[in-house]
Amino acid sequence: MWKMTLKQRRRQTELIALLDQLKRDPYSQIPKDYTFGDDPDEDEKYNKVLASFSSVVEELQKLEVAARDGG
Repeated sequence: MWKMTLKQRRRQTELIALLDQLKRDPYSQIPKDYTFGDDPDEDEKYNKVLASFSSVVEELQKLEVAARDGG
């Protein structure tokens, strides 16, 4: 197991909190019967939340890699 610096642990805590917040967002789960292209405003909301979610996950991954590699 690798060790994170204090700064890395704090950032990880912030990112996990943000991830939890995004999971609770109603636009984080696309209904099965939803069709993209019918309502551009709704599409934008779904895409924005999904992009944010992806960004947070990527940053978490980078943080864990940096901690593992000692950076």
